[in-house]
Amino acid sequence: MSLIRKTAGIWGPIGFCGAAAVAARHQPGYAHISHHVSGLAARGERSARVMIPGFLVLGISSLLMPAPNVALARMARVAGTTAIAAGLIQVSEPRCPQPGHDPSATSSDVGHGLASIATFVLWTAMPFVARRHSGPSWYRLFNGVLGVATLAALVAAGSTARAESSHKGLVQRAFLGVVFAWHVATAIVTITKPARLIGSNADPGCS
Repeated sequence: MSLIRKTAGIWGPIGFCGAAAVAARHQPGYAHISHHVSGLAARGERSARVMIPGFLVLGISSLLMPAPNVALARMARVAGTTAIAAGLIQVSEPRCPQPGHDPSATSSDVGHGLASIATFVLWTAMPFVARRHSGPSWYRLFNGVLGVATLAALVAAGSTARAESSHKGLVQRAFLGVVFAWHVATAIVTITKPARLIGSNADPGCS
C-alpha cells in the first residue's frame, strides 16, 4: 500500500482546511464564525478558485484512504463521491441560501445541499461503524466518544443553520473538526498496523 493512500486521512483534511483559510482571504466580508465553508465556493466568487480544489482534495483522499473493514471502506468512498459533488455543485451565494426556507435558493443550492447532507450523515455514521469492528482498543474507545460528539455536532450545525445563527460557521467548523479527527485516527491505525489487519481494500476478515 502506498504512503499516499496510507496518509490520505491526514492530507485530505489538511488540504481542505488550508484551502478554506486561503479562500477566505479572497472573499471580502467573509467571516469564519458566521459563514459556512460552502460559501467560499459560491458561484462567481474569486474564493471558489481555491475552495473548489479543496473540496476535490478532500473527496479524493476519502476515495483513496484504507479503512479497517469493508463497510467503512464503502462508506468512505461514497462520502468521497458526495464531497466532490458538493464542491462541484456550487451554491448561488456566499450566504448559502437554504432550499425550502429561502425563496432565493436555486436548483444549484438544492443539489449542493443534498450532496452536503449525504456527506455529513455518512461522516457521522462512520465512528459508530468503526467501533463495532476490530482494531486497537484505543481506536475503538476513541470511536465511541467520537461518535457521540459527531452526532451532537451535526445536530448543532443543523440547528444553527436553520436559525441563521451568527455563529453557524463556527459550529459547522466544530463538526468538521470532530470528523477530521476520525480521519486522522483512522490514518494512524492504517500506518501503524500491518497490511494483514487493515488492508488496502479493507480485508473482509477484519469485520
